[in-house]
Amino acid sequence: MNNQVVSEYNEYLKLTDGDKAAAASLTLAAVMLEGRSEAPVQPAMALTVAEAARRLRVSRCTVYQMCQSGRLRSFRPGTGRALRIPVEAVEQCENKSGVREPTRRFPDIIKRYC
Repeated sequence: MNNQVVSEYNEYLKLTDGDKAAAASLTLAAVMLEGRSEAPVQPAMALTVAEAARRLRVSRCTVYQMCQSGRLRSFRPGTGRALRIPVEAVEQCENKSGVREPTRRFPDIIKRYC
């Protein structure tokens, strides 16, 4: 056995007042989690369905349909029912569909005099 694992086991054995099963369980958990981040990895920025719909200029129903068909990547954080859409997925969809921010135009009255 690895010396580090043995030392961790002995440390947990002291902390659990000699309970070998508990110390072994804690050691196993520590070894399994070694090198992993504690929180599950989720996309850095995610939008709600309403936010994604606003950016794509479609209805919420359309966003749900796009997610269900696979045209728009989505996930459900934790155990909740809420649906989240990664910003990158919305940007990819914007690029494919040509959706851009509207350019501001001069009112028609100004155009006449320019």
